[in-house]
Amino acid sequence: MTTISSHILDSTTGRDAGGIRVICHRLLASGQAQSVFDTKADDNGRISIDIDRSDDSADARYELIFYSGDYFASTQGAMVAESAITEVVVRIDLAHANEHFHVPVLIAPHNHTLWWSR
Repeated sequence: MTTISSHILDSTTGRDAGGIRVICHRLLASGQAQSVFDTKADDNGRISIDIDRSDDSADARYELIFYSGDYFASTQGAMVAESAITEVVVRIDLAHANEHFHVPVLIAPHNHTLWWSR
């Protein structure tokens, strides 16, 4: 098992992005995407999901999608909802990851910043 976690922060308010929707797909060599999880961050802007990688091929990759546009539309109104950035998409290779892969994300209506840690 590998844990994928994230702490999502709203950089316009300096607060946690509680309730933001995050989905994860396993990207197969065939080009198809297989759903792994679909969740919402807790009130502290955090997610933590255990995934079973035992059947992964060596070239399996994962994609996290953070629905920032929906988050800002629901928290800051229509003006912010007009942003051209509606999702933050992160593709990751877990082939050499340890048991825990952490992806903190700072979001704003017109930009984002992310990094990863173990």
